[in-house]
Amino acid sequence: MASETVKVPVILNIKKSLLAGIGGYFLFLFILMATKSISVFVQTSGEMQFELTDFILPVIGFILLSLIKFLENFRDNEAI
Repeated sequence: MASETVKVPVILNIKKSLLAGIGGYFLFLFILMATKSISVFVQTSGEMQFELTDFILPVIGFILLSLIKFLENFRDNEAI
């Protein structure tokens, strides 16, 4: 019985951190795409190219925000 009560907060903690990581991925992706679109207007070439690295770079946002959220939730659960 005690193991079930321990598993639920851990699963919720992981779920919250993964959702924050997905949000971080899309936040970094949005910032990257916004800067690319602004650069199209500034430069004379006027073409926008998407590369594989444009979708790999936001993984940094996923890792950072999921880790931050995980540690925040871990700290909050430890205080209780």
